[in-house]
Amino acid sequence: MQQFLREWLKIRNMHLFFPYLIGWICAILFVIILIQRAIKCRKDKTPFINFKGYHFFKPNYDKVKLWGSLILFILYIIALPILHFAWASVIFIFLFNVLFEMKPGKLFEFKSVLISAVIALAGSWGVWYLFFQVFNITLP
Repeated sequence: MQQFLREWLKIRNMHLFFPYLIGWICAILFVIILIQRAIKCRKDKTPFINFKGYHFFKPNYDKVKLWGSLILFILYIIALPILHFAWASVIFIFLFNVLFEMKPGKLFEFKSVLISAVIALAGSWGVWYLFFQVFNITLP
């Protein structure tokens, strides 16, 4: 086991540390959720899986923001290898901010678009500079 850990923690595998860690944390939390659901169902004497009267989305949910976010996220993943981290992040952080600043009946306000642009530029280039220059970690 010690040899396995020593080999796995070498510099060529360090980029996998956090994805594995996050994956294990998510798996543990998923098991906890299932246990809590089982306890609640046993206490209430209801079936574990009950689709009667179940609605996945709440009534009157914001369809534009939900599906727009999903589409933007998928496009961001596709754009990463093409535009690289900094430019893809600038574009999609801007688009996410604009999407979430949209108000029903209004198109866009100049102030919110300007703030979105500043956040996208400063945030993306700031993260890139921090990782690439300060920590010497390359981003995709």
